[in-house]
Amino acid sequence: MNKKKNELTPASFAKIFNDKESNFSLLLQKTIKKFNFEYKIVEGKEYEEAISKIEKTLESNLKVSGPHRINDWEKGWGEHLSEFNQGGFNNLVAKFSMQGEYIRLQGNLLKPESNSFEEDFVAVIRAYLFNKYFKKIKTLYEFGAGTGVNLVAASEILPKVKLMGLDWTDSSAAIMNLLREKLKINLFGKKFDLFNPDKKYRLEKNCGVLTVGTLEQLGSNFKPFINYLLENKPNICIHLETLYELYDENNLLDYLARKYLEKRNYLTGFLPYLQQLQAKRKIEILEIRRTFGSFYHEGYTYTVWKPI
Repeated sequence: MNKKKNELTPASFAKIFNDKESNFSLLLQKTIKKFNFEYKIVEGKEYEEAISKIEKTLESNLKVSGPHRINDWEKGWGEHLSEFNQGGFNNLVAKFSMQGEYIRLQGNLLKPESNSFEEDFVAVIRAYLFNKYFKKIKTLYEFGAGTGVNLVAASEILPKVKLMGLDWTDSSAAIMNLLREKLKINLFGKKFDLFNPDKKYRLEKNCGVLTVGTLEQLGSNFKPFINYLLENKPNICIHLETLYELYDENNLLDYLARKYLEKRNYLTGFLPYLQQLQAKRKIEILEIRRTFGSFYHEGYTYTVWKPI
């Protein structure tokens, strides 16, 4: 017997975002409808095998985050840069992005019908958040911009906004400048070390800040970057990141996600630090929302805050 298929609809996303569907922009509605969001819930033996795979992965030698991985990032973005120089702009998704794997959503493992389910879901989140929080800014800074996929999307949603792609690597900065030339968009690239922020580099007024799966690489060494942002006072900051403290130890999938973050030295202590800053009235946290994740953890929980 075939398992029943489920599908994410505009109403599903309204529930995920804790918003009303009537508040969705026309662009967001079109974005949701153009993708295949059908899936099956993983159950029984298949679920047990998936859990076993996660447990075996946790027993293996996983790469640990930190500044020592700069060469890995330089190599990864360098491969994209080489393709882009040859005219290959069809896919800006990072090569290490896992397509076709199980997805985490609201305590379940899902088996999507589409191999691009994860990147399509992220496109929906971008369309929602950019329209909600970035409409009034003049400059958008993405730290850890990688291939520029989020900024190219921003150029379509926010055509009048100046876009700055900052990353640890020279290759990423070169990609940003190549995208400006080839796609004729208002995008500029710059090398920027998030472990040791350049205090001389000042953010422009009326700006927004974005990170997507970037802060995880900082582990517990995120304070220099957050303090840099506090000094520059952007209008709004959005982080789509994994949040260690939101995982429930009594839930098996969440428990394994915490162990995965610990094993890879991913982001920990970030949420408590923001909460401390809010208690000191240095920032205001506007929203924290779990959305979904890939096989090993939820990397797309969004946190929105602004300096006071």
